[in-house]
Amino acid sequence: MRRPYRTAAVALVALAVAGGGAAWAGELHPQDSSNWAGWVATAGPRATKLVRHFTNVAASWTQPTGTCTHGHTTFAAFWVGLGGYSNASKALEQVGTEADCSSRGERFYYAWYEFVPAPPVTIHHVRINPGDRITASVHVSSYTVTIRLADLTSGARPFTYVRVMHAPPPDTSAAEWIAEAPSNCVTDNRCKPLRLTDFGQITFTAAAASSIGASGRHTGPIDDPVWPQYGMIVLRPASSPGDPSAAQPGTLSADGRSFSIAYGPTGPTGPTGPTGPTGSTGSTGHSGPTGSTGASGASGPTG
Repeated sequence: MRRPYRTAAVALVALAVAGGGAAWAGELHPQDSSNWAGWVATAGPRATKLVRHFTNVAASWTQPTGTCTHGHTTFAAFWVGLGGYSNASKALEQVGTEADCSSRGERFYYAWYEFVPAPPVTIHHVRINPGDRITASVHVSSYTVTIRLADLTSGARPFTYVRVMHAPPPDTSAAEWIAEAPSNCVTDNRCKPLRLTDFGQITFTAAAASSIGASGRHTGPIDDPVWPQYGMIVLRPASSPGDPSAAQPGTLSADGRSFSIAYGPTGPTGPTGPTGPTGSTGSTGHSGPTGSTGASGASGPTG
């Protein structure tokens, strides 16, 4: 992406991840990345009857407010996408929003899309403000990619864009829900993650993916047992003196369709659980010479 106060090209790039060597079955151990934080689901190395590849990914979120630090230029991107998870990936189709800060403390909010390896494109007619409710999706059918983004708060005309990708073709091997530290890329595809904007906390909701296989189509949440693999990605910056950039996702909701990501090394704050039921009252003891006291009721479980 190009910023009004930068001349260098800034791009959202494929995942740089460590610790992803777990077996392809169920939930992965949390993985560290220098640029992504969030959750991913994959089609796996061996296609199943319903997950030959993904065809759609979607979610909603509320645009966070960026906290700027004078003297530091920072960036944060929030998006849904298909592809880009494997280190061997040559493509990534994504759409989302941004919260950037200039070194003078100016804030910039906007929507964008990107078809890696092509550069990102700003969606000018959808003006983004902190607190706006955003919904976005990426759909792939053969070589055709359709991206959609809507600002439900402003009521601006929803954005839809269709593109045919051939070289490279779309990558549909993974579905992602991500907060990212964008990268400054130079020639030979050498990219360095930039300092992450302090975005506080963001919550993705209505997260879902769709797939297709020999036995038909399927739609499910992030942790759907149909997916061969899914897991959490933690953003831990490469060692850089004075760079506090880090982001920590929380666990998935009970239905697997929502989670939060917090700026910094600690996890997000979740909602308080419900209060457990009150325990029953114990029976009264038998009367004797001095009458014994009955047992107390058991306490209910804590919410």
